[in-house]
Amino acid sequence: MTKSACFRVDPRLTAILGESYSSSERALRELIDNAWDAEATEVHVTLPDILSDAPIIVTDNGSGMKEQEVRTEYLNIASPRLSRKGERTPNLLRVVKGRRGIGKFAGLILAETMEVDTKAHGARTRLMISKSALLSAAKDLEKVPLPIDVESCPPKEHETVVTLRNLNQNLNFPKVDKLREILAYDYGRETDFVILVNGERVFRHDIQGQTFTKDIPLPNGGTAQATYTIAEKPVPGSKAGIIVRVGGKSIGRPHLFGLEHDEMLSDRLKRRVVGEINLPPDSLELTAAGGDVIESDKSFEHLANVMQNEVKQSLTETHANEVNLAKARWIQMMSRRLENVPEYRRVIVEDRLNKLISRSYQEGEKEERITVLVSLVLDALELDEYWTVCREIQEAEKVDVFHFADALEKFGLCDLAFIAQQAKRRLEFLDYLDRLAGDPKTTEQQMHRALQRNLWVFGPEYSLMASNEQLQSIVREYTQEHYHGQDAKDRPDLFLAGNILKQHLLIEFKRPSDAVGRDAEAQAKKYADTLAGRLGMSLQIVVIGGEVDPKLQDEFTGKKTSFAAYRTVIATARRQLDWLIDQLNRPLN
Repeated sequence: MTKSACFRVDPRLTAILGESYSSSERALRELIDNAWDAEATEVHVTLPDILSDAPIIVTDNGSGMKEQEVRTEYLNIASPRLSRKGERTPNLLRVVKGRRGIGKFAGLILAETMEVDTKAHGARTRLMISKSALLSAAKDLEKVPLPIDVESCPPKEHETVVTLRNLNQNLNFPKVDKLREILAYDYGRETDFVILVNGERVFRHDIQGQTFTKDIPLPNGGTAQATYTIAEKPVPGSKAGIIVRVGGKSIGRPHLFGLEHDEMLSDRLKRRVVGEINLPPDSLELTAAGGDVIESDKSFEHLANVMQNEVKQSLTETHANEVNLAKARWIQMMSRRLENVPEYRRVIVEDRLNKLISRSYQEGEKEERITVLVSLVLDALELDEYWTVCREIQEAEKVDVFHFADALEKFGLCDLAFIAQQAKRRLEFLDYLDRLAGDPKTTEQQMHRALQRNLWVFGPEYSLMASNEQLQSIVREYTQEHYHGQDAKDRPDLFLAGNILKQHLLIEFKRPSDAVGRDAEAQAKKYADTLAGRLGMSLQIVVIGGEVDPKLQDEFTGKKTSFAAYRTVIATARRQLDWLIDQLNRPLN
């Protein structure tokens, strides 16, 4: 005799569905999606300060719900608005985003208690959902009682307020910037749906650049519509890439469809890609919460292959066009400047300049900076007497030793002239660096950037080994070993190769407005312990800031740790250059 069996819905299902969201911000986005489906025109999201006891509050001016709707629709698990009311909302004809009927549990990943306070048709309904009460219940989910209160309100009032209290301290609090970024992808360009996070409206500003569009047929019979822009300049890494939308809702993170691993394209070039692909509802197989595509989906695999080729071709064409236009703009200047250059040198100069322009554009340099680089190269090649002297050396080598020695002397004179010119330019650099160090608004990162390519300031013997790289990366590069210590992901500011005695230098930067002392030394010593132990080298430490703490006692500093002020280092470098110029100006005996 055949009998029947039934599913039982364990209350823990609420936790499983809530935890399917990859971040706090993405869980909150579900509540904004609900407001969209309720035809709200304005949503206010209030996020508390970190470690605050204040709740998260999401308020929308949508249609709200009557008590019966709360009971039969909102609390009906896996009953999406789409199946109940169709593809579009009744009045504003928006594409419905609630397609799985589980978004209501998004708040329970963030909070112990979720309160839904909604007004519609003269009634105010308040529903309380306790996460711990659901998880501790031994009965079927359908039999867990949820407190609900109903009272009258003015008939014209309609809104829904979701309040999340007792936030989960095991999770990072939602970040304002990250939430705004996620919401901007879906709603930043909507004109009739305003979102404010902590009082500031969410926007998605238009990207300037060359736009491409393409319709991509899918194996399942659907069609994807791709629209993307190669921006005029790189955008922040978190905003670059192409968003995939299914039924109007963004799915997962922005994609580059494998181009992120293409070594032929620079990172700056890849960060110029911004766009979206729109697919019909249910055209891709999604995860339970609808937040990402299942990796083995055939349609998405086909879409990724097509988009990888299309985007790479667009990037290559755009880059080539920009380089050609740039060369055309500079060709007149190059022609005028190269008129007096011998033919055999002109070919070399043109080749070098073409390579310089191509590389600079690929790396995303600004046009004004490329113009400066081109001018510097032309100046150097026009004024550089090495060309003539080296040619004399080659010819004299074939004649006799006297002519050869005379040519070598000329080479030395050119070398001295070049050193003198370089020393004067370095003095100009020190003037600018001194001005930067004297500005109280200057950050340690700005001083770091200014000095990491001008290591001669610290002394002629140093060369760069690592700048702001993780300790594990430094150890792997120089020893081919893997380092997994607790500080493996820490980043020393500057790590420099030193002199023939293998003494290396570790530099810790602080703000020019801050005094340096023992606290900064402690951080640097932790880096030094790891590097010296793993790389087997002698290592000096310099902590540099606005001034040295006057309380420091020299006898306690230690032989391998020193403290310095930016202006002291600059003054020392200036004295060395002044001495060098003075020596070069002295007549030979």
